Amino acid sequence: MKKKLYKAKKNWVIGIIISAVFGVSTGITVKADSNPDINNTISQSINLNQLQESNRQEINQQIKQSVIPQNNVQQSNWSPTKDQQLNNYINQYGQQHEMTFQKYDGSTSMPIDGDYPMFDITKVQDNQNATIGYSKTGNDDYDYNVIAIYNHYQGKTVPSEFHDTYWFAFHNNQPVVLEDSTTNGGTVWLNNEQAVREWDSKTADNMNNFQAAFTQIANSETIYDIQDQGNYAWLDNYSINNNGQLNISGWHATNKAINKKYRYTIILNGENHQEIARKNITDEQVERNDVAGAHDVYNAAQSGFNVHFDLANVIATTPSIQVIDRYTDDPAGNGNAIDYWFTPFNLDHGNYGNLDNISVKNNQLQLSGWHANNATANKKYHYIIVIDKTNNNRELTRQRITESISRPDVAKVYPGIYQAEKSGFDVKLTASLFNFNHQLQVVDRYTDDPAGNGNAIDYWFAPFGGEFANQGWVDDVNLADGNNVQISGWHANDVTQYEQNHFIILYDQTANRQVAVTKATSSTRLDVAKAYPNIKTAGNSGYRAKFDLTNAKLLPGHSYSIVSRYSTALEGNGDQGAYTDYWSNPFILNTKANYLDQVQMTKDGLKVAGWMVDDNSLMQPNAYVIVLNNGKEIARQQVKLTARPDVAKVYPGVFNSLNSGFNALVRFDPQLVNGNMQVLLRFSADPLGNNNYSDQISNNYSSNAGSFDQIDVNKATVSINGWHSSNQSVNKPYQYLIALGENGQELARWKIAEEGLVRPDVAKAIPYIFNSGESGYRLSIDIPNNVQHHTVRFIHRYTDDPAGNGDYSDIYSNPVMVNNLMRTPIDYRLPSEYAPYPDLKTLNNFWIHVKIGNNRVYLMNNNDVVYTMYCTAGYYDHGVSTTPTGTFHIQNESGNSFFNRSLGEGANHWTSFLDHGVYLFHTVPTDAYGNYKPYEASQLGINQGSHGCIRLSIPDAAWIQYNVPTGTKVVIDN
Repeated sequence: MKKKLYKAKKNWVIGIIISAVFGVSTGITVKADSNPDINNTISQSINLNQLQESNRQEINQQIKQSVIPQNNVQQSNWSPTKDQQLNNYINQYGQQHEMTFQKYDGSTSMPIDGDYPMFDITKVQDNQNATIGYSKTGNDDYDYNVIAIYNHYQGKTVPSEFHDTYWFAFHNNQPVVLEDSTTNGGTVWLNNEQAVREWDSKTADNMNNFQAAFTQIANSETIYDIQDQGNYAWLDNYSINNNGQLNISGWHATNKAINKKYRYTIILNGENHQEIARKNITDEQVERNDVAGAHDVYNAAQSGFNVHFDLANVIATTPSIQVIDRYTDDPAGNGNAIDYWFTPFNLDHGNYGNLDNISVKNNQLQLSGWHANNATANKKYHYIIVIDKTNNNRELTRQRITESISRPDVAKVYPGIYQAEKSGFDVKLTASLFNFNHQLQVVDRYTDDPAGNGNAIDYWFAPFGGEFANQGWVDDVNLADGNNVQISGWHANDVTQYEQNHFIILYDQTANRQVAVTKATSSTRLDVAKAYPNIKTAGNSGYRAKFDLTNAKLLPGHSYSIVSRYSTALEGNGDQGAYTDYWSNPFILNTKANYLDQVQMTKDGLKVAGWMVDDNSLMQPNAYVIVLNNGKEIARQQVKLTARPDVAKVYPGVFNSLNSGFNALVRFDPQLVNGNMQVLLRFSADPLGNNNYSDQISNNYSSNAGSFDQIDVNKATVSINGWHSSNQSVNKPYQYLIALGENGQELARWKIAEEGLVRPDVAKAIPYIFNSGESGYRLSIDIPNNVQHHTVRFIHRYTDDPAGNGDYSDIYSNPVMVNNLMRTPIDYRLPSEYAPYPDLKTLNNFWIHVKIGNNRVYLMNNNDVVYTMYCTAGYYDHGVSTTPTGTFHIQNESGNSFFNRSLGEGANHWTSFLDHGVYLFHTVPTDAYGNYKPYEASQLGINQGSHGCIRLSIPDAAWIQYNVPTGTKVVIDN
């Protein structure tokens, strides 16, 4: 409203009534008469008695119905102390704002073109009348009881008509400030602050400050800093609970809230600033003494707020929230307002989740976890989906979640997420749908589609499962006790975190069928963990299992495998669930083995002890020991097998190896064994041991053995001791020693007197021959002339004839030279021995051995020397003979004589053994005329001296030329 100017009279505009608390005001006007005769007191100049009672009641009722707020002051109770406080404040305010104020207290004159004030019936805005008068206590009967007037001359230091006069009064016991700046007389109009602010904002600001101070002084409150024009606030906390309720707390304090009695908290969409909701908190303000201590402004002590908004319907699409705290004069929260816009805060639109548990129980995959996201607020369908990443992301199954799991822990961590407290899930899926050796991935989905598709929010949990290493080994397949198959081994695979049931299957590969299945017993295997550190479960990969052979029918000759199976299923063989197998290498039940610990011939027969195992005994349980002579059965004995844990330890995988021992006497006449004896071990399906059998046969056992341990020959006697054991010695009480000549003719015989000597060593070595423990003999004889210088073979004989003939059993010695057969002195023209050369047709393994350093050539049969020749081999040069060493063979080249002109010598009767005519056996050297060189001949058998050939006597070289076949082995060493 603009200033009103009147010509007839001088008028003063008295201004705005300012509410001390809520800041909403209305205007009234007062009229003062300028008649100088009216110069008495205010009570005299304003004649209330002249007012009609009806007019007063009407005015008072209109005032009461105005929007001036009612404070807590019941009675003005104005006092000199309060008056002095107000005066001090006005003076201080004037100093701070470079303004000069004059106080009118009922006696002080304020000359502004006449005595001031001189009151008349005033006109309230819109021509409504009111009374106004001076009142020391503020408790008189005026409509406006004025307790003080302060005048400010605008831009002047002396009284002037240009003024702002502020009247401090009580209306309806409420402190109000009135303002008058009229200059032209007439009716005085009282207008509200809004009207004043239209034409003079500075005056309106002064009115606000004065109203605030006046209200505090009137209410006996501490005066806050009226001049503080700051707008202070803080958002202490905001949170969203599980139901989408936004909780906001904070405070907002400012002097600009004066005259604004309504308070609102408003939330906007932080992105587009569209209002979401508002709440009237006028009657819900929170005490904040901490704010009052920090900010000396209006209503700071009651500046707090704690407001709740339901965002459930908008949280999914609202990116951020803008909070506004508003003081306003409008009951609806609009109008003249002072706002504080807090910094927007984002709603958490993160996608959070965790798969807490992946386990398998009772052949069901159990998945539990949580998924929280504000965007799920408008998506009421909840699904768990499992896909197979390994198989091109193929969906395996989906399950709708109709009942969420309470998760207060998630709500605590994510308080700003809608329904975080109900974000949990716990589902059970048929485990056989999944291959846990594939990478599987769980998707948690909120969607608006009942079928689980549509507009969705997904959380893809980290894949689980995968291409796990599958390692295993069967350490032992034990059939030893004959009643059970006991299996031990290990199977390492991290799939066991899902496939937790362990089965061991015995599978017949030959018949292609399962034989038996059982649950495994687990065991610790630190060795496997060390070997496979990347398999987390390797340390617990060991297992044991047992199958009852009563039910598990095993067949000999069939191939079997052990299958270690991890499965999600509990029953059967685990094939009704998801499973992972490790197949062992096949093993065939075809093993047989035996050992004869004792084979001892007695006069009653053969005592046999040992063990026998054979997988065929699964179907052929009858065990026999059978004795053969030259392949023909001579006796048998059924045996009952006894415990042999040592055998079971070595052959655990052979059926019934624990019960494999036997100890039996097979009765027969030892003389029936006159050739090679064998022990046959038989398992048969026939109780008599004939039909349907499986045999094992021993090596040959000789029935006649002996040794000439010592043959000492001197010039006149021969001493012999040795042993001879023979099954044929039964009933042959006579023992003879017989000497045979080179051609096998008997040279002499002697009856042995010292016989039957104890020989425990023989008994231990050949217990299978009768009487081996008493087979020793000893004798010493004079050498007959017909034996001297001969190579003889001695015979030890058991016989039933006192003369040494009859029925007998013989043992032969190796050839023995009776005294030295070598010719002395050496004569290159004669054979090296007195004895004849050997008959090669009688030898079974003839070869030639040359010893360079010994100057000898030995004719050998096997390891026996049958003839010795004197020789001269190649001379030594720096320790190496010119004759090559090694193994060679007689070659085709030979001749009667040769002559080497470069060496100036030749030889006769040559035979090549190396390089086809280079290295030879030949006679001692000859000169160019064919004469033998005497010196070279004298070195025969004494020194080395050839250029590489082997020099011999004339007859020795001729014998080799004419008798030794091509290809005969020649060994030459030093």
